[in-house]
Amino acid sequence: MQYLDPVRKSWDVLFQKLLESLFAYNCCMKFRVIQSNDRGLITKVGDRTFFSRKPKKGEENLSSPTLFIWVKKPKRLVARCWTRWTGETLKDDFIYEVTKFRDLIDITGENHFHQWSSQFLRLQLWEIKAKNLNMRNFCCPSPEEVWEGKRNKRSIYFNRRKQRMISQTPELSGEELKKIERVYEKRNSLNFKAGFIKYHVDHIKPLSQGGSHEYENLRIVTADINLKKGSKLIN
Repeated sequence: MQYLDPVRKSWDVLFQKLLESLFAYNCCMKFRVIQSNDRGLITKVGDRTFFSRKPKKGEENLSSPTLFIWVKKPKRLVARCWTRWTGETLKDDFIYEVTKFRDLIDITGENHFHQWSSQFLRLQLWEIKAKNLNMRNFCCPSPEEVWEGKRNKRSIYFNRRKQRMISQTPELSGEELKKIERVYEKRNSLNFKAGFIKYHVDHIKPLSQGGSHEYENLRIVTADINLKKGSKLIN
């Protein structure tokens, strides 16, 4: 029995390392998350859709695990599959094709799953077990049939916001940049513990009112408070 103890311990260590490796792999797993209420639902290999983001350099020909969240109130469905950029564009969007299809599940009522979900929630949505839906009632028209202009208003807003942050903030030292980075790390940690995006980093004096992106003008507040505040000053 004493002879077996070291063997058992070595297996325990190996098993623990395996678990750690799997956890690290999952945390590094990259998802393409597309959310839509204005196009068809992908249901099979060969279906094509569009997305506002281009693949990163070096990943243009890779098939990536994809969570396609389709919302048509009151329904919220998700197709789990792999997609690859076709090399084609449609105005400011990029066309993707399904290379491997996994399943289609119903997540109605689970509104914390969305395009901006944390990595933790993306993993949860990828691994969650649910009954497959009958896909006969769904179709996927070509991107050219359903694409609408001016759908990237959010991207335009974020670009304008970024330019304000740059122009309204003085040059920051390395130490100041680290302090700002720690604020966002704390926000990310709180959201990870909550399991969804519960907290935002707020500009105390809004950018729209001339506020800067300096450490002294940042604080962590709940998403509800930040969304209600908008561009107003609050105590």
